[in-house]
Amino acid sequence: MLGAGSSSGRTIDVKSTEHVASGSKAMRRRQLLHAVAAPALAGGLAACGRAPELPQANETLRLAIDLWPGYLPGVLADELGWLSPERIQLKVFYPGDTDKMLADFTAGRYDVMGASLGDLITITRGHLAVKVITITDESAGGDMVLARPGLKLRPDGHYTIGTNLGGFGEVFLQEFIRRQHLESAQWSWVNADAAEVPSLLGAGKLDVGHTWDPYASRAVAAGAQRLFTSLDTPGLVSDVLVATNATIQRRSRLLKRFLRFWFQAVDWWLAHPDEARKLLARRVNMEPERISLQGLRLINLPRNRQLMIGADGKGPALAPIVQRYSDYFVDKGSVVRPLIPTDLLDGELLP
Repeated sequence: MLGAGSSSGRTIDVKSTEHVASGSKAMRRRQLLHAVAAPALAGGLAACGRAPELPQANETLRLAIDLWPGYLPGVLADELGWLSPERIQLKVFYPGDTDKMLADFTAGRYDVMGASLGDLITITRGHLAVKVITITDESAGGDMVLARPGLKLRPDGHYTIGTNLGGFGEVFLQEFIRRQHLESAQWSWVNADAAEVPSLLGAGKLDVGHTWDPYASRAVAAGAQRLFTSLDTPGLVSDVLVATNATIQRRSRLLKRFLRFWFQAVDWWLAHPDEARKLLARRVNMEPERISLQGLRLINLPRNRQLMIGADGKGPALAPIVQRYSDYFVDKGSVVRPLIPTDLLDGELLP
C-alpha cells in the first residue's frame, strides 16, 4: 500500500513541523484514528527522544511512523524514561505523507519505519531489501466493510466497491466477497479514501466500501450497514516495524535493545492504559481519550515469537498471511516475484 500512485494508509491531517511533513496525497493506512495532531507537535514531536547530553556511546535511532496507536510503544518507552539511561536517543518522525516517508526510508533517512503488512508486500515489489523486525498490532474490529443504506447484496448483482486500491484493503474486501459467496457478482472497483467512503455510501456513489473508525462508526450512525469487520479475519490486517537489510546488519545490537524496551512498553501500556494514554497525549499534544486501542490489539513479545518464529515445531504463524498477500499481488501484477515469508520475517532481533 505504499506503492506509487494513490496512497492507501490511514491519514488525518497533521500540521507541518520539523519532524512532521504536511501534504499527504490520500488517506494512508496508519494515522491515529481518533485525533488530529495539534500545532504544538512542533515542540513535542521534534524533541522526541531528546535526552540530556550523554557520552559518545549514545546512539540515535530514527523512527518514522504514522500517528497510529500501534506504532507508539517506542514513544511510550522514551516518555517513561527507559531509553536515555540505556543511551538510546529516539528521534521520531511523523511525515504525514506516507509516500514521502517511504522514499525517505529507502534513501536511508530513517532506520526503522512503521507500515501495514499488506503495504509492505507491494513496496518491496518482490525484492527483499527490507525485513519485518516486529509485529506491532493487528486490527480487531477497527476495519469494516459497509454497505449503503437499504442495499441487499445478491450473487447476480452488479455493484461498485471502494477502498484504497493497491494495498491491504483489496485483500480484505476480497475476503469479504469470498466469505459472503458473492464471487459471481460483478464488482466495479473504485479507489476511495477511508474518509470519503461514508459520504460516497450516503450519496449512492458506492454500494460497498472499506473504511475504519472513526469514519466507520459515523457511517453506521448515518444509516450504513456493517457487513464485515477485521474481527472476522484475525491477523490479516497487521502492522509491522521494518528495517532495511543494511540497517539490520549494521545496527542489530541497537535494534535488539530498542525492541526490548518496546515490548516492555507494550506490557506497561496494557497494564496501565489510563496512565499510558496520558503520557502519550502529553507527548503528542492531544486529548488522552483520543489515543484509543479500541479496534486494534497490541502484539506482545510471546505472540511476536509465535508469529515471526513459530512454536512447537511449526513455522511462523504469520507466514500464511504473508503468502496470501504475496499471491494476490503477484497474480495482480503488482509484485514481480513471490515473497518467501521466512525471508521477510526476521525474528532474530526479538529479545
